[in-house]
Amino acid sequence: MTFSHQMLIDILEEKLGIIIFDDEKDDFAISDYVPDSMAFIQFIIAIEEKLGKDLSDDFLDFEILSSAKGFTEKLDFFMTSGVAVASI
Repeated sequence: MTFSHQMLIDILEEKLGIIIFDDEKDDFAISDYVPDSMAFIQFIIAIEEKLGKDLSDDFLDFEILSSAKGFTEKLDFFMTSGVAVASI
């Protein structure tokens, strides 16, 4: 499990009160656990607080939440390169 994948699980549990019994082999749609725009913004802000920097605007697209694995891959790339990719 990557750092960003574990961070994602921790944020969903701590900030949004969602408990996920995670099996890294299984992908899940984050959007199933982030029901509205307020929760989405809270989720993004929590990630930025953990990282200590702002995410790029690419992360403000709700469609990014369709895959936890895709989201964490994009987040890993962003953390290592400082830029986001258009889609994963």
